[in-house]
Amino acid sequence: MGNEIIIGDRLRQARLDKNISIDELQQKTKIQKRYLEAIESGNFAALPGAYYVRTFIRQYAEAVGEKGDVLVDIYDGKDGIDSESRRAQPETVQGSRKALHEEKSRNKTTREHLPVVLLGFIAFMIVGVIAYAAWQDRNSDPVISRTTSSLQVENSVSTEQNQDQSSEQDSAESTETTSSSEEDQMEVSMEDSTQSQATIQVTNAEDPLELEVTGKNDRAWVGVSVNGNYTLQETLQPGQTENTTIPEGTENFVVTLGASANVDVTVNDQEVDFDDPNYELLRKDLNFEVTYQD
Repeated sequence: MGNEIIIGDRLRQARLDKNISIDELQQKTKIQKRYLEAIESGNFAALPGAYYVRTFIRQYAEAVGEKGDVLVDIYDGKDGIDSESRRAQPETVQGSRKALHEEKSRNKTTREHLPVVLLGFIAFMIVGVIAYAAWQDRNSDPVISRTTSSLQVENSVSTEQNQDQSSEQDSAESTETTSSSEEDQMEVSMEDSTQSQATIQVTNAEDPLELEVTGKNDRAWVGVSVNGNYTLQETLQPGQTENTTIPEGTENFVVTLGASANVDVTVNDQEVDFDDPNYELLRKDLNFEVTYQD
């Protein structure tokens, strides 16, 4: 039917969530262990027939708290797995926080340079007036002549003062740019951790957040939930990568990992380190708390 592996993974994950071994499940359902293992691996062809497939799915689901009728409908093709597990990616709203920040920076730069331009224009006018007065003096017969060397010294002092002011302004702008760049750096850190969950703190984030999950070692189920709704549900194969965009302005979301040792997670191309040496990497909820740049 095409959905056998997903049905098997969902049942297996439900069993692991309830800490039920395959032998305990055999005692509860009275289904032979080899058939239970075949269901979990998606090998429905190993079961006696279609009737037993449906019956075993319902019995397995009832034992682990899943909806057996829904899974049977998915197996029969009456209910598509895509309609249940996937949602449309959120659209990026035009005029994002980053664009507004860049526009404000451009306006601020223009305002900062305006006084410099005005000062330069005034200085040019003053130099022009002095040059004109000097030319008039040279063409007249003054009682006391003004030497050329004194004009050169005054012009030299004025030029040095302007250069010093320009250097100080450039230095201040460079310091402000470096400070702003350091403040805007996004940081991702794990604040606390237990066997089943961890809190991931993201600071100085830029909208929108791009979340990427990559499978490794073996299969692993991944779910991304925002306000109780899944934006991504996928069973990853080793080497498979899936992406999802977190809705703009979201401050909290949850990434559920069915087998966390088999998944790498990045946010805006920055790796999320959720490995805790005190606990084995099994099923784990990563609770993200996000603060954005002003």
